[in-house]
Amino acid sequence: MGLGKKMGMGIESVGILNCSMFFLFILILLPSHYYCSQIYNITASQPLAHGQSLVSPGCIFELGFFSPNGSANQYVGLWHKNISPRKVVWLANREEPLADTDTLASLRISSNGNLELVDRQQNTVWSTNVTMIQVSSSNTSSVAAVLSDDGNFVVKHVIGAGQSIWQSFDHPGDTLLPTQLQGFDTKSGTKNVLTSWRSNKDASMGIFLVGLSAETPSQLFIWINGSIPYWRSGPWDKSKFIGIPIMDDRYNSGFSLDDSLIQGTTYFSYSFFDTL
Repeated sequence: MGLGKKMGMGIESVGILNCSMFFLFILILLPSHYYCSQIYNITASQPLAHGQSLVSPGCIFELGFFSPNGSANQYVGLWHKNISPRKVVWLANREEPLADTDTLASLRISSNGNLELVDRQQNTVWSTNVTMIQVSSSNTSSVAAVLSDDGNFVVKHVIGAGQSIWQSFDHPGDTLLPTQLQGFDTKSGTKNVLTSWRSNKDASMGIFLVGLSAETPSQLFIWINGSIPYWRSGPWDKSKFIGIPIMDDRYNSGFSLDDSLIQGTTYFSYSFFDTL
């Protein structure tokens, strides 16, 4: 009996162990979004850690750490939460990737109110680098980074009117989202353009660039290496680009081009029509 009990206990223990190993194996096989934790803002007391994701209020967009297509590079990227396969629409550290083995990196609010990405050794890899933030080191709790349902990633003051300090819409990657502006400001010298990835594993800037030309009326260009014309849309005639045949007088695209000589700005954008 003693031996039987001992043998029974041994078999039971093995069964429990096998069961535990089975569930651990299933957990490992689950896609990362099943067990990663979600947060809704980044603050001085709540950074975004590896394995976490920042989601917009309506769960439309998501931001987190990822390595594209088995790359050894790791980025902080932004994508549509419920669209598969994943399409990344914006990157923070595009030119400064982390090693994919760095699981201690985090995205946090720094002591001067900037949003910064730090590696495992707490070295700053990327930062919003806004120089005129009026935040003391003892009051960084007034700053937060949030993700909007339109895909705009914003650093803002959370006290009072919630003044925006920095936004990703002003720093496009290879994708233009609805309501996001692409163009230039001649007075400030700023210019928003789209740039291709170098490869599907390397998100650094590739050879293709998309932007508006400086002449009036303006037109969209694709340039190679920033200066060699590859394609153009034809001038904007206040309703369409005349070089795109499908944009006839009946074509209601949602595209718009706002050209202000007084303000010195020219911006192109698009929006979806409400079909409800």
